[in-house]
Amino acid sequence: MPQSSALSQRGQFRQMYMGLKAQHRLESTPVILCEGDSWFSTPLAMNLLDWIVSPAPEDEERGVPQFGNGGLFFRVERSGDQAAPQTERPGRSMFTKNNVDDLLGWFTRYAFDAVLLSAGGNDFVDTWLHRALAGRTDLNARQAFDAIVATGRYDEVREAYAYFVGAFHKARPGVPILAHTYDYPRLIGTEAALGLGNLGVAALLKKSMGPWIGPNIEHVIDGGIEAWRAFARLLIDGFVERVLHPLKEDARFGGMFDYVDLRGNLTADAQWHDEMHPTEAGFHELAVIFRTVLLAKLPPGKRGAENDDAIGRRGQGVITA
Repeated sequence: MPQSSALSQRGQFRQMYMGLKAQHRLESTPVILCEGDSWFSTPLAMNLLDWIVSPAPEDEERGVPQFGNGGLFFRVERSGDQAAPQTERPGRSMFTKNNVDDLLGWFTRYAFDAVLLSAGGNDFVDTWLHRALAGRTDLNARQAFDAIVATGRYDEVREAYAYFVGAFHKARPGVPILAHTYDYPRLIGTEAALGLGNLGVAALLKKSMGPWIGPNIEHVIDGGIEAWRAFARLLIDGFVERVLHPLKEDARFGGMFDYVDLRGNLTADAQWHDEMHPTEAGFHELAVIFRTVLLAKLPPGKRGAENDDAIGRRGQGVITA
């Protein structure tokens, strides 16, 4: 059974792609372009994309759909990146002309079968959230959410998504573009636990990660943890209703943009590592859902014969560009 391998250079993607082409294996090997935030890239544990690329051995035993003919993944995701353009760190925005043009150079040169996106969560937290609610007090969850809506942030994120999706759809109209929702966070105010086990020696240089929500709402929203969770649920539902779903229904994209709804699956505190990231097991549970939807969007010859019966093999190639 082929194993996944992580490579660090774009040139290595080119080399592996050309090797598959020379062996006439591109006809059966999915080629996927991945752009995203920490749900695709966090080093704290196996993240959502890691589990999609390299399912657990027990998944195969349980008949969980997997990449039956292997897969070649072009990965450019990075923790902390936002969807919408920003002035503070312009290089950390995904859906900008410079980044889109760069990725389109690869997308139009190689025969990708799908584009995976993980973007939008960082646009509503941290310093932006602090500024959006600055000076507010004694709000309930709904009032705080209404204040977020009034900023126009959802419109900004939707327009940024539309720019990216529109550019990729125009370049290759038949390629599906698949995003995802986030699940409802529970550990509001909890920072990531960093250690040698999840970050290696880099953990010695970082003191903490997060929290990104709790400190910005604890003196604004009354009601404690349950009210804060309610606010986070409203934020995520708003992201779906005001960004992802309108894009899915947008006729300009010919039905090629879709999203995987991951809400409401991780309902226990133990399934969350910190305020915004599930545990490794939590990401694994969500990845099973995501992978099943992705497989259905691939060309039939690239799903793997076993996946017609919901049984597959593990992916073979992972490229981090």
